Amino acid sequence: MISKLVRVVVLIPSGVVVLGTSLWAQPMHPTACSNASLHGKYGFAINGTVSGNPITAVGQIATNGSGNLAGNESISDNGSIGNLLAVLGKYAIKSDCTGTMTIQAKGRSKQNFNITVISGGKQIDMVQTDSGTTNLGTAQAQASKSCSLARVKGVYGLQGGGTEIGVGPLALAGQITLRGDGTLNGSATVSVNGVIASGQKISGAYKILRICQGAAVIQVGNQGPIGLNLVVVNDEHEVLFIEGDANTLLSGSLQQ
Repeated sequence: MISKLVRVVVLIPSGVVVLGTSLWAQPMHPTACSNASLHGKYGFAINGTVSGNPITAVGQIATNGSGNLAGNESISDNGSIGNLLAVLGKYAIKSDCTGTMTIQAKGRSKQNFNITVISGGKQIDMVQTDSGTTNLGTAQAQASKSCSLARVKGVYGLQGGGTEIGVGPLALAGQITLRGDGTLNGSATVSVNGVIASGQKISGAYKILRICQGAAVIQVGNQGPIGLNLVVVNDEHEVLFIEGDANTLLSGSLQQ
């Protein structure tokens, strides 16, 4: 580390006085992490492939600060849907804020991840380490102890992507207004296998449970109803979602 000489200049009415004080720059050390760094509820989203087939999941886990977790997740695995499956798991965090985590949903194989704890435990970045998988995930702290429909409202940026089985990749981005009364509207640009449709109107309804999870049914343009599973994170400023309809894997987020 190269030292920095800082000269502080103080102006006074009778002139200028220069104080020649040498201040040695000190290295910044991040706060050490441990299992206690993860304590509370997190909403998470995982996307990627298993054995070459697309998979996406969204859910909620509660960590106890001692290396154990429990929760639920909804999974779309190559177009096959599993809703609100019970989840159990463990985690181990090293002092450098890296570690490991396992998550196992009821009736499914255990998922193993290498993880990094960010912002003092407010976020967890995840990469699955099981052979044959290519999955990334993120988990964000749910600052609110209790969510409600009236609090999850306002204008949100919309972004999502995925695959429609038998058709090809899809993506959408736009803006959506959650009105706090269970209704929503907005617009988006949609790309399905490279075919672009701009200015598509969005309408629909949503519900939010006290546990900061919920659901929505939306219509985008002339497409049929789309069912979404929702998880609220970041003190109601972000909502993670996946589509809960068979044969379409769509995941994304709403952000204020």
